[in-house]
Amino acid sequence: MVNFMCVLSALLFMAGNALLITYYVREFNRPHFDYETYVALDPEYIQQEWDFRIEHRPKYLAAGIINALAWFFFMFPMIQLSWILSQGGAKWISLHIAIGVLAMAGSFTEWISRFLYIGTSMATELLATQFNLDNWITDTSNDQIGWRSLEVTHIVTYGLVSFIDSFEWIILFVIFTLVHISVKRWRRNIDSTTFGACWNALGLFVALMCLLDFVAEIMRLEGFRSFGQIAFWYSSVNRLLLIPLWLILLGCRLPVASVKLNQQQHAMVTQQQ
Repeated sequence: MVNFMCVLSALLFMAGNALLITYYVREFNRPHFDYETYVALDPEYIQQEWDFRIEHRPKYLAAGIINALAWFFFMFPMIQLSWILSQGGAKWISLHIAIGVLAMAGSFTEWISRFLYIGTSMATELLATQFNLDNWITDTSNDQIGWRSLEVTHIVTYGLVSFIDSFEWIILFVIFTLVHISVKRWRRNIDSTTFGACWNALGLFVALMCLLDFVAEIMRLEGFRSFGQIAFWYSSVNRLLLIPLWLILLGCRLPVASVKLNQQQHAMVTQQQ
């Protein structure tokens, strides 16, 4: 018996991150990229960038929505796990409340960032395709100030959405770390067979990888293309393999842990009677 929410969340994380990584590969390898031209806000280069963004926007948007759904379903097993590890709300209450609250916060912030991206991308695409961005000083000036203004606005709004997105990796880092600490206590004080030591160690390793993923997101925003090649590989392993594997293994153990908790509570009630 496997926890359905864990498996569904793992599959959605894999699908969403696979789409996102595919988008990052295309973004990194776009042939027209020139950082010096970009920071100079060259209008012709900016138009090429917007052609690329409009062409690949559906893939990026789909990846974001799938990841938001993954976070939504991730929230439920985390709350169940925190309830089990707290022995029905009796032990280490603050630590386990933090796990549940952070899982809900991660889900909500992911959806907020998706709605922000959908709104800003729809508005900026409309500006890029239907509004006059070429002639602002006179009707025939061809000054293209509008393209520069659009790009500056995009940088600001994209930076906001990206920082909200990258914050989810900090939340995952804290969640995985707290789960590792709680499971270590459980194995020492309650039962050493319900949750395996290897699975718990994997959780700590995933926590560290999530912290590196946060750094990778910030560096990508800052334009460090050389760092991006290194970050791409460990980020891909973490998003496509380690996190889904941890969730699937958790899904295999949650039903067993739930049964053991019920048996423990029933035994305590019997003793009191």
